[in-house]
Amino acid sequence: MEYSFAFVAVLFAASSLAGFLGALLGVGGGVFIVPSLVLWFHLPMKIAVAASAVSVIATSNAGGSKYVAHRITNLRLSMFLEIFTTLGALSGAVLAVYLNENVMQLVFAALLAYMAYASFATRNLDDERIRSGEFESANPGRIAGWLDLRGTYHDEAAKRDVAYVVTGAPIGAAISYLAGIASGLLGVGGGVLKVSAMNRYMNVPMKAAVGTSKLMIGVTAAVSSMLFFLAGLVHFVVVGPVAVGTTAGATVGTLIMNRLHSRWLKWIFAVLMAYLAFEMGSRGLRGVRG
Repeated sequence: MEYSFAFVAVLFAASSLAGFLGALLGVGGGVFIVPSLVLWFHLPMKIAVAASAVSVIATSNAGGSKYVAHRITNLRLSMFLEIFTTLGALSGAVLAVYLNENVMQLVFAALLAYMAYASFATRNLDDERIRSGEFESANPGRIAGWLDLRGTYHDEAAKRDVAYVVTGAPIGAAISYLAGIASGLLGVGGGVLKVSAMNRYMNVPMKAAVGTSKLMIGVTAAVSSMLFFLAGLVHFVVVGPVAVGTTAGATVGTLIMNRLHSRWLKWIFAVLMAYLAFEMGSRGLRGVRG
């Protein structure tokens, strides 16, 4: 790896695209940054994960504030889930320091493959729930009802206000803990799991899940970033252009997200996850086989 102006420029461009896609899908860009740094820039997996974790903080600040301003983010839900995600991030960061890099790549590939399937399987779920009124009429359950985890946002693509009642608080908390582990272990901010969990199991519309996840991932990534820094894995020559690029891309992505239909967001997500899962899985298997 040779640090040069061309390297930094290409790294900035790739990170901008990752930040843009991350803002559209609420995943912080880390799920695109890590494979890019490993597959195309040939950086060690752990350095890529550390750089991604730091950049997720920047992209969360850039995109999360705009979603809050547009009232897409569910603040009460984000505070509830963040408790469990932060605990998971501490566990995942400790694992990342000691785990074999090839094993990390295979875990990453498995996560991406699942997300591709989940996104494709639920591609029409939001439109069906909006038409039937299921988002608003669902039974919240004891915990979600006690915490009053409900919300409303204006969907520009559907040209209407969408009200929803959050359900499945226990399963959401459990998946948020796993998302935290994924964040600390793989530098992906945890949004790649939380968006799917909120949409599929907690009756949260895709766009509200994206906005809520975008706010949460910065806190989660900050926890793991501190451990990566103490372990000497944060290389600022890499982190600098990655953080600036993802911030620029995320700023543009947040302006576009609410104008797209949820099914298109899920199609984009599924295709990208499937491709990256194949590439990361292939690289991990080659490493394990020597």
